[in-house]
Amino acid sequence: MNNKELRKFIQTEIKMVIKENGIEDYKLPAQAERFLNKAVEAIKGANLNRKRQIAALARIVKALGLSKSELVKYFSMIKKDI
Repeated sequence: MNNKELRKFIQTEIKMVIKENGIEDYKLPAQAERFLNKAVEAIKGANLNRKRQIAALARIVKALGLSKSELVKYFSMIKKDI
């Protein structure tokens, strides 16, 4: 799976999850929610183009230590559970 296919897969999976139940139904710890909101605001506030937004998301995934296969596995689990 190359980067272009992975990017397309991630986009479609996120859209499906949001469409089905919405992500807002899941509670995160307050500290994680606060830092997540700060990160999203920083990315949006920087007026990044689409490629740079994807690069920021890729760095977050990399910082979490997720491999491509793990990422695909988690998206399929999310799709099944939600």
